[in-house]
Amino acid sequence: MKKGKRICIVGAGAAGLALAGRLASKDCVERVVVLEKNSCVGGRLQSEEMDGFRFDTGPSLLLFPRVYKETFEALDVDTSALDLRLVSPAAYRVIFPDGDTIDLLGDEEAMAEAMEKREKGAGDGYRRFLRIARNNLELGMPYFIEQDFTHLSDAKGLLDLLPKATSLNPWHLLGPYDLVLREFFKDARLRAAVTFQTLYVGLTPYNAPGVFSLLVGTEMNDGVYYPMGGFQTIRDAIEKAVVDSGVDICTDHEVARILVRDDMSVCGVELADSGRRIEADIVVCNRDLPAAYSLLDDAQADVSSNAKRYGERKTAQLASLEYSSGIIAFNWCIDRKLDDSLLHHNIFLSDQPRKAWKLAKSADELQEFPNFYCHMPSKTDPSAAPTGCESVMVLLPVANMQKLRDTNGYDALIRKGREAVVRYMAKVTGISDFEQHIVGERVIDPVAWEKLYGLKFGSAFGLAHGLDQLSLFRPANKDTTVSGLYFTGASTRPGNGVPLCFISAKLCAERIMHDLHASP
Repeated sequence: MKKGKRICIVGAGAAGLALAGRLASKDCVERVVVLEKNSCVGGRLQSEEMDGFRFDTGPSLLLFPRVYKETFEALDVDTSALDLRLVSPAAYRVIFPDGDTIDLLGDEEAMAEAMEKREKGAGDGYRRFLRIARNNLELGMPYFIEQDFTHLSDAKGLLDLLPKATSLNPWHLLGPYDLVLREFFKDARLRAAVTFQTLYVGLTPYNAPGVFSLLVGTEMNDGVYYPMGGFQTIRDAIEKAVVDSGVDICTDHEVARILVRDDMSVCGVELADSGRRIEADIVVCNRDLPAAYSLLDDAQADVSSNAKRYGERKTAQLASLEYSSGIIAFNWCIDRKLDDSLLHHNIFLSDQPRKAWKLAKSADELQEFPNFYCHMPSKTDPSAAPTGCESVMVLLPVANMQKLRDTNGYDALIRKGREAVVRYMAKVTGISDFEQHIVGERVIDPVAWEKLYGLKFGSAFGLAHGLDQLSLFRPANKDTTVSGLYFTGASTRPGNGVPLCFISAKLCAERIMHDLHASP
């Protein structure tokens, strides 16, 4: 048996699993155990079935394929059973209440021609915008997103970046996204078609910085993919590789406490149901950060509660940060085919964009035609629904639990939100009795997101991604007070989404290995 450090990872989300696999092969690591409170691994990376219909209840589009490839190679994932398909004929369809649509095409010239037909000069504007988006992607990924640093001077090769600085316009990086886009498009709908991606990080085109154009950069450069069989195939392939590497994964094992010695170093965890303690030299928490710090406790009952007080203080500090939107998810079994008015990925936008992007805090604030995302995997993968049927998932952004005004919870918002979504989809598809074709339904609201995954305030995308909570300003993956305590996942650097969680796992593994080799 190898002699080395015992590592315990709390939570088997995408980052927790990837981190476990990266650490398992290291010579200085004796054992890696992953403790997951739910009955299956993956965190939000899930596919669920209902009466023959399949829904991806978390991630539903595969971006940054290079990051997936690197992770698969690092974990020695058997990819022979994975079938990643490029979504076509368009990456998305953007839909407006009057029936107008804009398809986002992967072919730059075809997209530019389509935009030029809508607005004179918009074709050239799109080409210029796409150059900036690609530039932000090419510089942002290696120099900031894929690099862990605690001080600005630690950023990878900043001196190497200086010659490229002439291609960077601070306004394009830091200015409000919608305002930045006015340089390229006068038509508000054209701007909406390339800024809705801010939904992925819980922001809006009006408060997101222009640097998020890098999302368009990867979509147009690399394409948008879908794993045939659902995102569960990604989860299962990674789980198998991690188990094969020797990691112990224990589901239905909820951690009640992270145990800390009186010298403020971790020594293990304690399970909720049995009270059993598992010793560890290093504890990595893959839970949402506020939930992670709330677990800190003293290992001995007769010592001063330094760790517990510290955890409470950090939990309060984190609660004061800005959190992303809440999400009401409608997963519907549709007993008929929907025509070509809808594609695999569909973005429904309001005719009153500023009002619609303002997250509804109560039912009376919801617009008649709100903004929402509609996922129809059966358009690409027939196995997602029975023959002649469609699998539909709708994500409706609303206020998170912290900002909700309705004292009765989300019931009224769910009812009105459902009515609004059905009304909009019936109008677009021309199916007046659309609601009658919903033969199965599962609704997930922010309260459920918090219960399932420990997400503070039910914020589906974790901490918000405003400028003051990006990169250096986002919580670090290592605690500076409690020795041996690390973090990985969406609320740490670099941020939300499966690719960024994979990067988070890589950065955390590198940090742990650096610290172990630096130890006396």
